[in-house]
Amino acid sequence: MKLKDIIEKTISGDWGNEQYLDETPCAICCVRGADIVPIENSNFDGIPKRYVSEKSLKSRALEVGDIVIEKSGGSPTQSTGRVSYISEALIKCKSHVLCSNFCCAIRIKKVWNPKFVYYFWKYTYSVGVFFNFEGKTSGLKNLQLDNALNSIEIPDFPKTMQDSIVETLSKIETKIALNREINRNLPLSA
Repeated sequence: MKLKDIIEKTISGDWGNEQYLDETPCAICCVRGADIVPIENSNFDGIPKRYVSEKSLKSRALEVGDIVIEKSGGSPTQSTGRVSYISEALIKCKSHVLCSNFCCAIRIKKVWNPKFVYYFWKYTYSVGVFFNFEGKTSGLKNLQLDNALNSIEIPDFPKTMQDSIVETLSKIETKIALNREINRNLPLSA
């Protein structure tokens, strides 16, 4: 099964305005590529506040389980295609969340566990697959998202197996986060 087959909806980004204007009255938090790592570490403080139109908010608001994809950016050693999972904690903390126009988001069909898709995407990214789906315009690398979604195969596991994998990987992520916090709080030796 191809990644394109499990997507319910693709959501485009909106950078909005820096300040409130009559045509952009809705305050939102706008996830950028630079926010992917902090969000993964449950650090939501640096996500910029922007203002968008009511229409944009209604059509682009992200929900728990959506996956934000960095479409533009990267470097010679880092491809585009990094992802961020929109968690319940993020939505509770920031209320209205959109992604920037250098990103897009995907909403996964209900028969799939979106966190399983997120973990699968992260694995696929970590082995360098997304370097194969990049174009370069004016010095900026761009993800050829449609080509990636039409080409990358995802295992068609039953939902119960997806849930089990997510449970295991989530426990490992929680343990890593706890170890990071313990290390951050260790006293420096003399």
